[in-house]
Amino acid sequence: MSTLYADLEQSIRANGNRAQEGNASAQGHTEASTQGGGDSGDRPTPAEYCRMVPLLDAQTSCREVLELIKEQPDLPCVVIGGKEGEPYGLVMRDTFYRKLTGRFGADLYFARPVERFADMQPLIADIGADPGLLIQQALDRPESQFYDCVILTDHGQLAGVLTVLDLMIMSGLLQTGAEQRRRQTVAENFRHVTGMEESLQQVAEAANATLIECRRMKEWSLNGRSKLDEVSHSYSNVVERMNQNQQQVARLIQDVDTISALTRTISELADKSNLLAMNASIEAAHAGEHGRGFQVVAAEVRSLAGQTRQLAADISGLLGSISRLAKETGALTTAGVGEITASAELLGEGSRMFGELEKAVEHVAGTGETVNRLAGDTAMRAAVIRQELEKGSSFA
Repeated sequence: MSTLYADLEQSIRANGNRAQEGNASAQGHTEASTQGGGDSGDRPTPAEYCRMVPLLDAQTSCREVLELIKEQPDLPCVVIGGKEGEPYGLVMRDTFYRKLTGRFGADLYFARPVERFADMQPLIADIGADPGLLIQQALDRPESQFYDCVILTDHGQLAGVLTVLDLMIMSGLLQTGAEQRRRQTVAENFRHVTGMEESLQQVAEAANATLIECRRMKEWSLNGRSKLDEVSHSYSNVVERMNQNQQQVARLIQDVDTISALTRTISELADKSNLLAMNASIEAAHAGEHGRGFQVVAAEVRSLAGQTRQLAADISGLLGSISRLAKETGALTTAGVGEITASAELLGEGSRMFGELEKAVEHVAGTGETVNRLAGDTAMRAAVIRQELEKGSSFA
């Protein structure tokens, strides 16, 4: 055996030993993952299942490869690559065995280079590739390549391979993780929908309570408006009667002035009568014995005139008091009418505000009914969603 062949054999054996170590590590990880069902929180990565295999030169003979495979029965394949370590071909163990263990296989192929049995268009992916996309690419391969290994590279150099078993385990773990995440999502949605349903029920109850309060407020508003209307009507009657009283007071003042004028006339007539009586008494005194009777009559007339003047003076005083009181009454009545009119306007404003409050309460009541109805409908839909989630997530 030449020195070049010896160096190649040493390299192949070293790579084969690393492949056995990688296979054992991958097998242990596979068994642990299969028994434990995988970690729902971590996605499997190609690096975790990467198996180390030899990287051979394209001119390596089939005899050398066969000896290598016999020495390492767990080796799934060998990879054909360049001097820089970049892979470009794949030789599967089973395919290689079928061709070399035939009746004339040894005579035909032992001395030939292994690249004659290599798949020169294998599936090559980066070791950090997304496992889901990598599995999909492997499934999309032709049926003749379905069981071939997938070559993994790291910065363009061979990192290892993934067998179909590794891909299936990764797919199972992805499905398990996806199912667990789906269950977690469904559980979270179930909790959210349940909380939403409870909140909507509370909203419906609050809206119903608001509706009841709005109805009570509407009733109070109607009663308040009715009472204000009654008071406003009473004020209107009072204002009308006070206006009538004011008119009567004005007429009373006019009558008092008229009576005062008549009283002054009576007083003037009494003064004239007194003066005439004095003149008559003087003339009766001049008549002597014949005028004595007339003199008595004149004295009585003077006395009556004095009494009449006194009565006229008393009447004038009383009329003055009556006139003053009537004027004060008229002034108070006028002021009272102004105050009552202002109060009536305030009552009208209050009645209008009660009307606006009634409209606002009706609007709030309508909104409360809408909220109550919508909250009830939404709560029913949330209950339906919750039931569907229970059916789909084994919570029921």
